[in-house]
Amino acid sequence: MARCNFCGVDIEKGTGMLFVEKIGKVLHFCSTKCEKNHDLGRKPKHTRWTQEFRKAKGKLSAAAEKEALQQEAEGEETVKQKIGLSGAAAKKLKGGA
Repeated sequence: MARCNFCGVDIEKGTGMLFVEKIGKVLHFCSTKCEKNHDLGRKPKHTRWTQEFRKAKGKLSAAAEKEALQQEAEGEETVKQKIGLSGAAAKKLKGGA
């Protein structure tokens, strides 16, 4: 499941919008409301109805906060895996010189 890049809500499979920037960055949006706010340059932590705002103000429920922390941890692990397998290390794993 993907998460909305603006409000942080889980997006069901087959719904929402996927936007790919010229540099290859992929953005997921749950609605046009989130997409338009992102295009206008608004920050999620300053927009009252987003999870990032609730988290910053301490108004996020315990279950939602735990889930958000797990999502962040999973994201960090994938970045570490990508960095760890780049360059010469990847060649050694594939059996190259």
